[in-house]
Amino acid sequence: MSAPPAKKAKFQNKKKFYQPSRKQYLEAGHKGFIATCNFNEKDCVRECYNILNQYADDLYGPEDSTAFDENNGNKQEDKKDIEVNTDDIADELQKQIDATQQKSKGSAKRRFQVVDTGATNCVFIKTTLPDPNALASRIVKDIAETRKQKTRYLLRLVPIEIVCKANNKDIVDSAGLLSDKHFLNEPTTFSIVFNKRFNNDISRDGLIKELADIIHAKNIKHKVDLKYANKSLIVEVIKGLCCLSVVDNYMGMKKYNLVELGRQTMDNDKNSIQAENVLKSELIIEEAKRAEDGAEHTNNNKEEVDNNDNNDNKI
Repeated sequence: MSAPPAKKAKFQNKKKFYQPSRKQYLEAGHKGFIATCNFNEKDCVRECYNILNQYADDLYGPEDSTAFDENNGNKQEDKKDIEVNTDDIADELQKQIDATQQKSKGSAKRRFQVVDTGATNCVFIKTTLPDPNALASRIVKDIAETRKQKTRYLLRLVPIEIVCKANNKDIVDSAGLLSDKHFLNEPTTFSIVFNKRFNNDISRDGLIKELADIIHAKNIKHKVDLKYANKSLIVEVIKGLCCLSVVDNYMGMKKYNLVELGRQTMDNDKNSIQAENVLKSELIIEEAKRAEDGAEHTNNNKEEVDNNDNNDNKI
């Protein structure tokens, strides 16, 4: 005896719970932004999307959604075809495969897309924009100027121009390309910021020396400044990949830490208010001293007048 229809339908729908994961991973050739957080990656990703889309719309205009509409239209056509040709199972499966491929192509065209780095508290937002530095610089400068705290879970937002494999040859070659782009002009001060996660194969000191030699080779007048460098070469090694970029005023902008920038402006406001209060209290104290000195002066004058009167009476 067959099972009831309701149980059959429930059993048949089980297949949708075993769909393969569509998570994307960081790969060589990507460019975008490294975002760090404190154990709230989902909220961090949400804030990344919000702030990046907000400033990207201002700089480049709203994102073109025609590709997504075309994909949705293709999906609807595929569903109609599947309903008509239900007898041919091979055609049905092929159309479903084509639909999933079109969906993956549509997601690849998105302006911002999160990819997994394999490191905790560190996410990567890949982008199709030509220059991630321009957008990151705009965000950092705006937060520093407007004095508005715009993120809570998102801490650092560092632009990445090149992602390569984590070996000395690929890193040096990629750094050479960035040096041709950023260090061929007038002499400037520079620093090299090196961070490493889940990798013990890269020698920090040896790699930094090679990268510094490359920058000096572009212009021998470049000088190292670890505190107030005009340009900083960022080297972020994450497992088997290395993220590289050259950013301006990295230390001055609190290492592109959006929370620290907002906190710094709040501290400046508090310091200015405290300075005003101190100045007011000093003025009040000075006025009180002047009043006391004036009162003492009048009392002395009165005593002198009284003494003179007494002397006259004695005479």
